Amino acid sequence: MQLFPSLSAIACLCAAVSAQVNPFVFYPQDPERQTLTCTSYVGRPDVANAAEALMELNSEHFRGVGDANGYIRLFGIYHWLADEKLSTTEYYDLVVRKGTAANGPDMSAAAELLRIANLPSPPSTNPARGTWILYEGFNITGGLVVFDPTGVANHNDPFVGIPDRLYVGVGLPANPLWPATDGHSLFRADMLGANTPATVGENERLGAPHPTWAGKQGVPSFTTPWSYVLGPFVTSPNLHIGGVDPLSSRLGAPGANLAMNGLHPDVGGLPRRDGLIVRVTDNLAPFGVVALGGAVGFQVPYYWPWSTSTLPFGLIGYSFIGDIGPSANQANPLAAGVLVNGVKEFTLALPNTLPASMVGTDFAFQAIVWDVNNGIAEWTNAQETHL
Repeated sequence: MQLFPSLSAIACLCAAVSAQVNPFVFYPQDPERQTLTCTSYVGRPDVANAAEALMELNSEHFRGVGDANGYIRLFGIYHWLADEKLSTTEYYDLVVRKGTAANGPDMSAAAELLRIANLPSPPSTNPARGTWILYEGFNITGGLVVFDPTGVANHNDPFVGIPDRLYVGVGLPANPLWPATDGHSLFRADMLGANTPATVGENERLGAPHPTWAGKQGVPSFTTPWSYVLGPFVTSPNLHIGGVDPLSSRLGAPGANLAMNGLHPDVGGLPRRDGLIVRVTDNLAPFGVVALGGAVGFQVPYYWPWSTSTLPFGLIGYSFIGDIGPSANQANPLAAGVLVNGVKEFTLALPNTLPASMVGTDFAFQAIVWDVNNGIAEWTNAQETHL
């Protein structure tokens, strides 16, 4: 790990236009719209050794990320690359891969859904330390598609071909010079359970699992106790659950922790009684109308046809919280509002209001974002919070 107190932020737009995609990033703060005060360190998945820094999209926690009516479309990868010496070119890979049958990433070539190898960091003559904020597209028309054609065709079981776990990340070659004189790494927020000296970072409940992996070749991969400013580009809107712990300063600023504190909050009352918010973001419809719903746990995927007389818009994607029409499996409507510059937050529960009797309950949340200018609405991803 390496402290990175002074930043020289430089944006690089490579094949993906930020206003036309949404980076799905699992991090305590929104790197597109908030000043990051929660970054613990910049670091690599296996110190100076070669490894892939992988974020895990696990269906136990997230469903419908990048959903386009029953299949996933990924358009690129967003990441913050910290460089000890900007004037030296660094090389890395972009990778998307499936998981093993048991747990963790499948590091075989057969499991690679995509690899773009030996990408160089942007050119610079500046010898100082700095940061590259990278928007890197795959340059694949229609995006990288992950789906089962049979399931999409009949809409009965549209997610047969979607992996339960998908891994998206950046492959870093070995660099013995890091961090003393040169080399690159990624911005990260350490978990409380990482047992590092970090005073800011994640604020998960005791015993929460690690959210990221170090993907290794030739030796076993392993989990890493932090989150990265890293994630895939999608065209669907995003939903994140945030946890609010008023007794903690781990965020480094007021607000909700949009990553591990929202996924694994502590409402046990010894002494924490975290509050919860939902944050919906969308670059494609920055002033869209939002409708938020919820359920006790994920529901069977429900599809509304594109053309319907019961909705004022065409609806893209699947509901994982139930039917939005009149049925026994109806989703619970919770709130509505309007995005302002691409973001809307809803308070689910104030701190000290969720009873300890709810410990062990899973709640799922999902929203619709309606662009009134073109008459198109899309489901966000769905996310659970594990109380």
